[in-house]
Formats: sequence, C-alpha cells, structure tokens
Amino acid sequence: MPTLDTSPRPPTPGLRSNLLRGTVQVLFFVVVWCAAQAVVQWLRWPLPAAVPGLALVLALLAAGVLPEHRLKIGADWLLGEMLLFFIPPLLAVVQFGPLLAHSGLRLLAAIGLGSLLVLAGTGMVVEHTLRWERARHARQEREEPR
Repeated sequence: MPTLDTSPRPPTPGLRSNLLRGTVQVLFFVVVWCAAQAVVQWLRWPLPAAVPGLALVLALLAAGVLPEHRLKIGADWLLGEMLLFFIPPLLAVVQFGPLLAHSGLRLLAAIGLGSLLVLAGTGMVVEHTLRWERARHARQEREEPR
C-alpha cells in the first residue's frame, strides 16, 4: 500500500510567483525608461528616452551584470501586449479618416517610397563600407613584412 509523503517541500514557482517576478521586471523597464527620460531632458538630447534606455539595458546584459532570465517574464509580457502601445496611432488613423480617404494613396506612396529610399541608402552605405574595409585589410596585408 503506497504511503503519502507529508514531508515539507519547497514551493514550486507558480502563477503567483511568476506574476510577482513579471511585475518587478516590468517595473524595472519603467524605472529605466524614467531614468533615461530624465537624462535625455537634462542633457537636452533630441532622442526618445527609449534609445538610451535600450542602450543601458543592452550594456547591462552584454556585461553580464544583468542575466537575461531576470528580464524574460516582463519582456515577454510587454512584447505580447505591444498592440496596446499602438492603439493611440490607430485611433489617430480613425480620427483622420477623411484625410486618408482623400490623400491615402499619396500618403501610402510617400511612405513606401521613403522606406525604399532608406533601405536602398542603407544598403549602399553598408556595401561601400564593406568594400572599403576589404580594401583596407588587403593594403595592410601587403604592407606587413612577413
């Protein structure tokens, strides 16, 4: 006959534990954003606070100061709920419906052409930079005495 094991065991991480961890992790991102916002305003940088905030989090992750698993639950939740962050722009589209009906194709063409120009320009700069790097490395190899 099997016996029931009544010895105390450490609790397994459950919903309550994950909820608490996720909340703390999301609050971490909010604090980083608030700190970055204060720095951007103090230094009068023409950047959104998310850019230096992202750089800070990336530096902490790359340096190993902040392990990835410490941010996973909060980051996954924020990414999963990203649509909520895009609702205001969607409401603006609804609000300016007549403008889109009148000039929608022109706006779409301008956005599409602008995106293509940015992509082409970026590609050309990357290609030019890679060619320059290869030529520089080839010159260095020729100049180095063996």
